[in-house]
Amino acid sequence: MEITWLEDLIELDAARNFSVAAAARNITQPAFSRRIRALENWVGTQLIDRSAYPVKLTQAGEIVLENARTLSKEIYRLRDECLDLSSPGADTLSVSAMHSIVLSIYPEYALNLQRLIGPFATRMTATDYYDCLESLSLGRCELAICYAHILGPKIQSSGQFQTQVLMKDSLVLVTTPDLAEEMETALAAPSSGATLPLVSYSSGCFLGKMQEVLTKHYNARGLGFHTVFENSMSEAVKRMILVGAGIGWLPESVIKDELKHGALSVLTGSAAELELDVALMRKHAAGSPLMERIWDLAVAGAVSAE
Repeated sequence: MEITWLEDLIELDAARNFSVAAAARNITQPAFSRRIRALENWVGTQLIDRSAYPVKLTQAGEIVLENARTLSKEIYRLRDECLDLSSPGADTLSVSAMHSIVLSIYPEYALNLQRLIGPFATRMTATDYYDCLESLSLGRCELAICYAHILGPKIQSSGQFQTQVLMKDSLVLVTTPDLAEEMETALAAPSSGATLPLVSYSSGCFLGKMQEVLTKHYNARGLGFHTVFENSMSEAVKRMILVGAGIGWLPESVIKDELKHGALSVLTGSAAELELDVALMRKHAAGSPLMERIWDLAVAGAVSAE
């Protein structure tokens, strides 16, 4: 039996849909179904009522689920205790955060925290939006830091998480100074039928969903985009924009240095942007003394992430 099978069952109970749960676990639906079958074979009985829609757990499935949550949490707690032994004398905080936040926001935030509460170590996992929340849900980390927006996925408000906004971070449309005037002109005349070169986020990631909201704003006014590069990481999107590949939306925190030194220009005239929340999240259950201290400071607004 593998711990991933238990985590699959937990995810399936939350989603009540095989395809949605598989996507959240970042595997194909057939592979996800095989792992659920493997768990059922190991237990020796059916755990999922597949005749119902949405799917539901059998009585045996409910029993396994209850214990799966406890076992999963205890296994990761055991791992963390063992890892903590390798750094005696230093408290350790386990965090999952989106890649762009790890690179552009967390370093200064952690430094500001340490000025208030003293030194601590961070066990950081840089990943995508959905993996951040899955790690938090399954007890792999104590805190998660993600972008959030009212038009984005609603999973953050599902009831199992508490959320505290650390700062605002605008998603702005940028390009190189050489292309800025041409792009500003095209944006100001959307009915021309032009299509602009877009350095794009992958459609399945959080920033990709925010980008879709923004591009639809222009599509409705007759302006189109053609993708010249696509990636889920803002750092990769930034690099392609810097070499002159086109335009793209980036969080302001990611491009502070490039704006300061004139390597990138924000398109302001007719450009649409979104203000994102940078959200600190935890589960409702009690955490370590270090985590609780950091959470209390966040609630009090005592630590800046800028």
